Amino acid sequence: QPVIVLALLLFTFLAFAAAMRGFVTYVVELFQRRLFIRVVEDLAYRLPRARQQEFDNCHGPELVNRFFDIVTVQKAASSLLLDGLAIVLQTVIGMIILAFYHPFLLGFDVVLLALIGFTVFGLGRGAIKTAIKESKAKYAVAAWLEELTRHPTAFKLNDGNQFALERADQLAVTWLDARRGHFRVVLRQILFAFGLQAVAATALLGLGGWLVILGELTLGQLVAAELIVMMIVGSFAKLGKHMESFYDLLASIDKLGALFDLRTEAQDNLFHLRVGVPAGAAVRAAGYQFGGKSGLNPITMQLEPGEAVALVGRPGSGKSTLVDLLAGLRTPSAGHVELDGIDLRELRPDSLREHVAVTRGVEIFHGSVGENVHLNRTELGAEDVRDALKAVGLLDELLQLPEGLNTMLQTGGAPLSASQATRLMLARAIVGRPRLLLIDSTLDSLADESLAEVLASLTRDNAPWTLLVATGRRAILDACDRVIS
Repeated sequence: QPVIVLALLLFTFLAFAAAMRGFVTYVVELFQRRLFIRVVEDLAYRLPRARQQEFDNCHGPELVNRFFDIVTVQKAASSLLLDGLAIVLQTVIGMIILAFYHPFLLGFDVVLLALIGFTVFGLGRGAIKTAIKESKAKYAVAAWLEELTRHPTAFKLNDGNQFALERADQLAVTWLDARRGHFRVVLRQILFAFGLQAVAATALLGLGGWLVILGELTLGQLVAAELIVMMIVGSFAKLGKHMESFYDLLASIDKLGALFDLRTEAQDNLFHLRVGVPAGAAVRAAGYQFGGKSGLNPITMQLEPGEAVALVGRPGSGKSTLVDLLAGLRTPSAGHVELDGIDLRELRPDSLREHVAVTRGVEIFHGSVGENVHLNRTELGAEDVRDALKAVGLLDELLQLPEGLNTMLQTGGAPLSASQATRLMLARAIVGRPRLLLIDSTLDSLADESLAEVLASLTRDNAPWTLLVATGRRAILDACDRVIS
C-alpha cells in the first residue's frame, strides 16, 4: 500500500508538472499570434500614412523586408520565456539553498553570481552592436538580390551578370566580416561559461570537502551542494545559444523599429472640406527643400474652380514637388498652400484625400482589375468602376480578357500593356470624382488616339474637378484652359 500511495503521488506531481508545461507552451503560442497580428495591423495602418519624405532616401519595399524579423522576435522571445526563465529560477533557488548550508557557501554564491554577471555583461560588451551590424549586412544582401529581379534586363546585357556577381560577393564578404565579429563575442562568452562550470564544480568540491573535514558540513549536504552547483553552472553553460538568441532578438527589434519609427501624418487637425463642386487652389510663395537643397523655388499660383491647367517646366524644375504640395503629400518649407481658401496645414489629411486625387506613374498592386480601381471605397459601386474605365477607353479592352474585371494583375500591371496600365491609373484617380485632380506626366506616354479620348473625358465642361496636368506634350497644352510655366 505505501508503494501504491507513493506511485500515485509521483504520478500526480508529474502530471501537474506536465500540465503546467503544456499551459506555458500554449500561453507562449498565444503571445506569438498576438505579436504577429499587432505588428501587421500597426504597419498596415502606419505605412499608408507615413510622411512622403520618409521614403526620399530609401526604397520602400526593401525597407518593409524588415517585417520578416517578426519571426525572429517570435522564436527568440518564446525560447527566452520558456528556457531562459527556467534557468533564472534554477539559479536563484539553488543559490538560496546553498546559502542556508554555510556562510562560506553564501560567499561562494556571491562570487559565482559575480562571475555570471561578468560573463553576460562584461564579455558580452559590444554584442548588441555587432548583432545589429550583421543584420544590416544581411539586409544589404537581400536588397541587392531584389535589385537583380527588379531589373532583369540590365543584368542580362553588357556583362551585367558579372557585375551582379561581383556586387553580391562584396556584400556577402561584408556580411561574413560582420558575422565573424559578432560570433567572436558570443564565443568568448560560451568558452568562459564552460570554464566557469569546471572551476565552480572543482572549487565547491574542495571547499565543501574542507568543511566536511571540519565537521561544519555533512556529507549529504556536500553532495546536494555539488549537484545544485552542477545544475546551475550546467544550465548557464547552455545559455550560450540563448545569449545569441537574445542578441538576435534585439537586432530584430532594431529592424522592426525602422518601420515603427516612420513618422506619420498628423490626424489632429480640425477642418474638413465641403463637397460637390470643383475645388479652388492657391499656392502662396510656397517652396520646398530636400535635405537643405532647394527642390522647388518659392512660387505663387492660383487654380480657379473647374479650370484645366497645364504645368510645364524643364526637368528638375520642381513640377512633381509642386504636385506633392498641392496634394498635401509634403509640407512647404516656406509659404503655404490653400484649398478652398483653407490652409492645408489646418485640414485633416484623411479629409483632404477624399477630395484630391494624384496619378503618377504606374502603381498597380497584386489584385484584380476591379480592386485596383475600386480600392474598397465604400461609396463606390460596380457601375462607378465601369464608368471610370469607359471614360479612359479601357472598359471594352478589359472585358475582352478571359475573366474581365476579375482578371488578376501582377505587381506592376502584367498582363496589361504599358498604355493600359497607365489608363488604369487614370481610372483609379477619377472614379472617386475628386474635386482636385493632379496628373504628373502620366498622359505623356499615351498614344495620340488614347490621349485624345482621355483628354475629352478629363476636360469636359461638366467635369467635377479642377485639373492640373504636369506635361510637356503640345496636344495636352492645347486642350487645357491655360498654361503655367
